[in-house]
Amino acid sequence: MFAVDWCDPYAEQVAHGNEIAAVTASTARALLRLRGDTASRALAELLVRRYESLDAAQKTDFFGVLLNEFGAIRADVDFAIADYQRDPSEMHTVALAEAADSQRLALFRAINTAPGGIAMLLDMRTCLLEHRSQHPELAPVENDLKHLLTSWFNRGFLELQQLDWTTPAHILESLIKYEAVHEIRGWSDLRRRLAPDRRSFGFFHPALPDEPIIFVEVALTRGLATSIQDVIDAPPPEPHAGVDAGATMGAARDTAIFYSITNCQTGLRGISFGSFLIKRVTELLATEDPTIATFSTLSPIPGFAAWLAEAHPDADVEDRRLMERRCATYLLTVRRRGLPSDPVARFHLRNGACLEQINWHGDTSAKGLAESHGLLVNYLYSGQDLSANNEALTLDHIVTASRRVLDLLDPAEDARVRLG
Repeated sequence: MFAVDWCDPYAEQVAHGNEIAAVTASTARALLRLRGDTASRALAELLVRRYESLDAAQKTDFFGVLLNEFGAIRADVDFAIADYQRDPSEMHTVALAEAADSQRLALFRAINTAPGGIAMLLDMRTCLLEHRSQHPELAPVENDLKHLLTSWFNRGFLELQQLDWTTPAHILESLIKYEAVHEIRGWSDLRRRLAPDRRSFGFFHPALPDEPIIFVEVALTRGLATSIQDVIDAPPPEPHAGVDAGATMGAARDTAIFYSITNCQTGLRGISFGSFLIKRVTELLATEDPTIATFSTLSPIPGFAAWLAEAHPDADVEDRRLMERRCATYLLTVRRRGLPSDPVARFHLRNGACLEQINWHGDTSAKGLAESHGLLVNYLYSGQDLSANNEALTLDHIVTASRRVLDLLDPAEDARVRLG
């Protein structure tokens, strides 16, 4: 029998300061010992509550315990290595892989059985990501969390939901809270973004039913949108008598503009949902309205201003032609490990989209001017061989772009590009 401190009310009352972190670590040890026992769920719930009481420094101490005490059992690893060296069969390969698994994985699985357990694990990974430069030694803990979260949040568990004005208020509030591309300026702004000529969709997971994992905002327009202000500040369509607004403007729209996509859970960073979301929404909209034939983004260029300041510090940012040429150079030739340096460009081009158009004064907000001197980009998804474009980029480091963008490049510039 184990003596377990979690049932001691006195310990619950006196724990404070560093003792809280120590008690939390003690609870984790007990949970790992008793996983599978009928009492383990209650113990997992207690661990969640104790973790919630930790401050940032105490969480770091707790992560240190997870690193130092909850790794793989070295004796088991050595034994499995010896067996594999004696007989490198598939059976011993599997046994070695299992022995090399850290005990943290079992602990995290046990935590996940408690109400609030998944939120705790997401918070843990968020904290580890935020402080990984200060505590690089904690990377194995973060890696274990990412491994499990990738499995638990795979596409098969995600549910696509359209968000509209009838969506529960607490979910709509999360859209305002999480929107990271173009700030939602209150409820009236949100209502406009949910109007009949707009769409919003989110992926939800059974473990977090009240919060989207990721959401996308779409504008239904006539032709490519080139200004985000024209999208988010446009007046809503006015219905004719006896006809709803959606039907009124239906004949005028032929294009779906993806103008914002936001990951809501920092703890899921690096676990990709965006490309799958765009694919699902594109399929749904094409089925809903066959007149929509063009699918494009209106995207920021978050790294452009910083690159320009370093590469061309004397550039005249009011010279439209010059800035469009510099932007084309940045998007098509500036690379990191063979892929576009700009994170948004890298995302959409890896999805197989084509760099279609650079838009002058596309975002005149303070954020847009600071990030890209107001330039925005359209990445075109429709009319593309997405697989071929993806292979060209990932295998040969070739970017697919339209003729209008390619013509902005100086012929002397070394760019690995192809016509989309």
